[in-house]
Amino acid sequence: MRQFWVYSLITPFLFLAFFTNIEAASLGHATTTLDLSICGNSIVDTNEQCDVPGETGTYSTTIVGRQCTPSCLFGPYCGDGILQTIHGEQCDDGNNDDGDFCSSECTIEPAGSGGGGSSGGGPRGGGGSDRPLNQTTVSVSGKGYPGRTINILLDSDSVGSVTAGSNGSFNFSTEVSPGPASLGFWSTDTFGTRSITYNTTFDVTQGAVTNVNGVIIPPTIRVANAKVDPGAEIRLYGQSVPGAAIEVHFDDSDRIEDVVAASNGVWELIFNTSLLSIAEHTVRARSITGNPPLTTESSFSSSIQLFVGVDGKATSPSDLNRDGSVDLIDFSILIFWWRTNGGNSNPPADINQNGNVGLEDFSILLFNWTG
Repeated sequence: MRQFWVYSLITPFLFLAFFTNIEAASLGHATTTLDLSICGNSIVDTNEQCDVPGETGTYSTTIVGRQCTPSCLFGPYCGDGILQTIHGEQCDDGNNDDGDFCSSECTIEPAGSGGGGSSGGGPRGGGGSDRPLNQTTVSVSGKGYPGRTINILLDSDSVGSVTAGSNGSFNFSTEVSPGPASLGFWSTDTFGTRSITYNTTFDVTQGAVTNVNGVIIPPTIRVANAKVDPGAEIRLYGQSVPGAAIEVHFDDSDRIEDVVAASNGVWELIFNTSLLSIAEHTVRARSITGNPPLTTESSFSSSIQLFVGVDGKATSPSDLNRDGSVDLIDFSILIFWWRTNGGNSNPPADINQNGNVGLEDFSILLFNWTG
């Protein structure tokens, strides 16, 4: 796709005659500056970081090898100062240098590797440095539900909260200890529905800022009436990142319906249950942002139950034995599936459905505890 940008269009008239600089100055004529930026012409124009036709912006392990995206911006790479855990980065301090606690391949270096820690001999011996370390900080940016509070957990402990802006964006930073860390994010939507906890685990570089970008709070989902007659219409709704495409999955993707979230993040789907069999069904949703081929999928929402033409009672995702209470029995079920993917438990022991039954699921269970 070609993009055209025109800047400094300041002249009120077009003239067919040409003047010398002296003549133009004496007559007081204004001049027009036309600056074209065309993505795909192999020339790095204004507002472009790169221009390499055919490259797709795939991840690079070095700054030198970074690739250009179809929109003429650099794709992710080791050394861009952004932690790319999906590509196996443990740290990213904005360079490909060794000896600064974050190696040239974006892996953690030990404190004694010459990266600025105190040495083990005299004041200047042992290959280290006696200069003080900077603060060890994690800086997070992401998107959630507009105007709603984002709650942040560090290793399952609350470390603060932040309110998402009108476009859903939020930023948060906190001091942390170096080493492995797990951040969790959750929110409640405008209807009072709690999201699942989105989690990301990474290694924190000592004396540096670890940037975690691209956090997306998964959408919420609820149904006006979980028990319906076959062929009746149901209303599924929730909240997500504003303007996102919402995929509503029935029974683990046997059927997928699409809808777009409004500018306030609220989405709604009116669905005819004649398309479903007479049975109990599970429904969940996820959001998709960006434009192909550069799109980002959120994690799935929690699952809700839908009873079409059959008896049943909707329960909390934390009610793992479906007895209407969240108590020690549910805790025992959670422990049974601990550190697994939850197997075939129904409802899933992997409550936040991130592929692992762990502390995040335990925190959700405690949040819904009834005793």
